[in-house]
Order: sequence, then structure tokens, then C-alpha cells
Amino acid sequence: MLSLNFLKEVYYRSPLWIKKIYSSIPFEIRNGKEYRKWIEFLKQNLDHEEYELLKLKETVTYSCLNVPYYKRIFKELGILPEDIKSKNDLSKLPLLDKQIIREKPEDFMVRNYPAFRRFYVTTGGTSGAQHKFYQSKNVWKKEQAFIINYYMGFDYNYSDLRATLRGGEFNELPDNVYWKINPINNEINFSPFHINTNTIKYYVDKLNDLKPMYIHGYPSALLLLVKNIQEHNLKLSYSPKAVFLSSENYTSEQKVELQGFFNGKISTYYGHSERLIFAPSDCELKTFTVDRRYGAFELVDDNDRVITQNGATGEIVGTSFDNYAMPLIRYRTNDLTSYSSYDSLKINPIKGRWNQEFLDGSNMLRVSLTGLNMHSDIFKNILAMQFYQPRVGEAVLVVVTKKDFTDFDARKILHAFNKKAGHAIRFSLERRDSLIQTERGKTKRIIKDYQPTVADTNLGELI
Repeated sequence: MLSLNFLKEVYYRSPLWIKKIYSSIPFEIRNGKEYRKWIEFLKQNLDHEEYELLKLKETVTYSCLNVPYYKRIFKELGILPEDIKSKNDLSKLPLLDKQIIREKPEDFMVRNYPAFRRFYVTTGGTSGAQHKFYQSKNVWKKEQAFIINYYMGFDYNYSDLRATLRGGEFNELPDNVYWKINPINNEINFSPFHINTNTIKYYVDKLNDLKPMYIHGYPSALLLLVKNIQEHNLKLSYSPKAVFLSSENYTSEQKVELQGFFNGKISTYYGHSERLIFAPSDCELKTFTVDRRYGAFELVDDNDRVITQNGATGEIVGTSFDNYAMPLIRYRTNDLTSYSSYDSLKINPIKGRWNQEFLDGSNMLRVSLTGLNMHSDIFKNILAMQFYQPRVGEAVLVVVTKKDFTDFDARKILHAFNKKAGHAIRFSLERRDSLIQTERGKTKRIIKDYQPTVADTNLGELI
């Protein structure tokens, strides 16, 4: 049977007319029985704490029986799955991080799990050190159901059009067209890479023409859109029902600015490619509520001790539910937060890995690193990467590579970046033994070797 990754690739490469035919199949039918099962499950009135404990015990037992790493860990510690009687007992098991998995990934795979029933996800594209994780196919349907259920809290219906301002490939667009139609998700995907003083009118005209009632985007891209609309005295002729923020950190001032402009609800949720934790925010973006049905949540301090008191900052640690291909127990996310209410699993805003960082492109375009992030295997032979800008409109990909890195890898990487932002930035690649450091010995994702001109300063003031 064909893998989910292959089928997704086939869909994305298909012509628009085929996508439209496929999207004409009712949403719940084309997403299959597994998706419908999860949607019905999320409507049930059940005890979330009891369910969390049930799934936790299931994950622990399944992992001990089927995953080489956990078989060894349980044996070395002299404990049995039955010894994990509560979430507090998870502290008997060691924490897990990307590096441990990277050293011997096959030890974390469920033995003899059919390849056609799993798919892979990747993390860490623009920071190098990319990691690949496997998930059973049911996890994808579960994720879809949780997100759609979250949208439904804002009166969302499958037939409602959504506009996005996130990553993607926007090369070879017709003149004055800065978007693509995605029929399968009923979305219009706007390019976050083309917004400037010369293009903003076309964005506004298209939004006013289609009036998508839900907008989903990077905070940096949404703010860039808003600033340009205001700068040119343009108007949206409608107010969306909700605006969803994704992938980047944001400030309270930015949230207020977006709320004031769109005159609608602003929301977001915490999640990640590993699919361990799902935590929607309230509409003030002040707290996030961890959904116990999705995965097990912990906070640990700098000494790896579990935090239970409110207000103490720690690292988010997650344990997966329902992943029968590569279950993860006590996985460190590198994201920080604190409890607003430990008893109800309410947490404060997350300090994540994705700050709003930009490359300076030509024609006063700014390219967000979040938008350049790629979930593919083109970085598999990269150990670390950063961007060096000698001047506006140019960027050198400084890479530290594995011994297997070839010129073909370099061409694939440059091709991928050019497809996303080659219209604004001329990319090149340089291999080094180590990344460039600042005078204080710090390593940054972007190093700029120029003083801003007047134009660059104005560009920076857009957000």
C-alpha cells in the first residue's frame, strides 16, 4: 500500500482540476473512518483525567513490550509497566531528547510495524540538526480532528473558506497574483514573502473579494499585512470571525494590534510536529488549557525535577498517546512555560523556539525564518545551519555538514530556498567546520554584516 507521505506528495503535485475533483468529496467522507471516530469521540462527555491515565498506562505498556529502547530502560531500572500507576510515577522513567533519538533512531521504532501504516515528520529545518519522527497513520487523523474541533469553537464549518499567511512555495505565480488555492482544505494560501508597498493592493482586493471568515497565519506575516494596509489607507470591507496565530512567538502589544485591526477573536493553540501536546488558548491569549485526551503533559525545572507549583517556569515534557509506530515517553520539547493553574492544567503563554526573525530581501521585502522552515529530508546531512547576510537581498547558508553531504544535497537545499524566496533573496551555500559566532561567542540563526540604510530602517518599522 502507498504511504501517507507519498500520497500527500502526489496531491501537492497534482493539477488544480484534480484537486478540485477530490475536494468535491464531502470532508468527513474523504477523511475516512478514523477521522470520523475521533470527531465523535471529542463530542463525548467523559472524565478527562481518567482517560489520560488510561492512555498513559496503555502507552507505557505498549512501549515496554514493543520498543527496544524502552525494553532496555525498564530492565535496567528494574521496574515493570504496572509500576506506573499515575502520572506522578512517570518520574521513575528518564527524560528523552532529540539527541538520544538521533544517536540510534531504530531503537525507538516499534519492531515489525508495517511501513504502509506509518508516516514520518521532520523538525528543525532552518536551524539544521533536523530530526525525523515516525507516527502511525491514525495520529494524522487524530490531529485533524482535534484541530477541526478547535475551529468549531469559533462557529467554523467545513464549507467556510480560510485564508492563510504561512509558509509554502510561491514561485511561478502570474503577475500580480500572490496566492494559491488549496481546494482540499478550502483555503486560499497567501504568500507571506511578497507583501510590500507595491503588492498590498492585490492582497486587499482578493481578501475583500472572497471575504474569508477565518484567517490563519504567522504573527509576523499578519502584522506586515496590517501595517501595509494602514500605511496605504486601504480597508478590509468585512471582519473575520476569528484570526488564528501559528508557529511564532508574539507580544501582548502585537495581539492587541491584530485584535484592533481585524475586530474579531484572536486565538492560537500550542502543538508541535511530534504531536505530543495540544493546548488551545483562551481568546485573550493569556492562558492555554492542556487537553488531557491528546497526550500527557509535564513541566520540569533545570534539575529535571517535576514542577507542580503555579508560576514556576519549566520546560514542557510530553508523552504521546495513540502513536503505535514510534511512541515517545517524557520527551523534552525545548519550550518553556509555567502553570497558571496546575490542578486544571492551565499554562501561561509559551516561550517557544520560533522568534520573529527576518532576512532582508530586495524590493523592501522581509522573509520570515518561520516561513522558510521546511519539513522535508533535504537537511538530513546537515548538522547545523545559519544565515549570513553580507548585504540586503543576499543570504549565505552557512552549514556544518555530515561526511555524507554532497554537491547534490547543496543543490537541493538551494533549489528549495529559491522556490520559496528566490524572488527576494539570492541564496548561496558555504560549508564550514563551525558556525559563525558573535564577538561574545554566541551563535545566532541570522548574522547581518551591514548597517541599515534609510530604506532598511523603514522596512524594519513595518512590524
